[in-house]
Amino acid sequence: STTTKIFPTSHFHKSHQVAHKSAVPIIDDHNIRGDYNSSSVIEGAHACAKAGISNLGINGPSTIYKNQTFEELFQHEVANNEGTVAHAECGDTFTVDTGKFTGRSPKDKWIVKNIGSESDANIDWGNVNQPTSPEVFDELYEKAVNHFNTLDKAYVFDGFCGANPNSQRKIRFVHEMAWQQHFVT
Repeated sequence: STTTKIFPTSHFHKSHQVAHKSAVPIIDDHNIRGDYNSSSVIEGAHACAKAGISNLGINGPSTIYKNQTFEELFQHEVANNEGTVAHAECGDTFTVDTGKFTGRSPKDKWIVKNIGSESDANIDWGNVNQPTSPEVFDELYEKAVNHFNTLDKAYVFDGFCGANPNSQRKIRFVHEMAWQQHFVT
């Protein structure tokens, strides 16, 4: 059986696009995302389906931590030994050693170029927005899904891109470690 624990928080598809995984929108049932202002822990054999990530091909993890609060993330970061607690004047914070791959890497940005699509015509292609093929995306996507299917747990964050309610878009991040969510919240 699957159990869900809810914790209240306090604090384009264009018809001419090529139908590769990189271009096909995921049909999203608005109920699958639930309340954006609540966190939950979903456990059991069907956790991925209940969290809405099985449609991505991710079915391995049996525990999904969804939309965790900053305090819950902090607790996970400490419990998982993902870094170090730094005691600062304004309060405790969490530090992570990302190794030699620190900082922004603007020349490592790749966007799938779907020839003939609206994005193909409107993206400023060059050194920053570098094109890659749908086939390369599909290969990397399969590799990522295969990796996630080896994990016992995963984190999911559902949020919005853009401040204007008329143009903002729903966005979902699936990540392996708690600290990674801070890059998207």
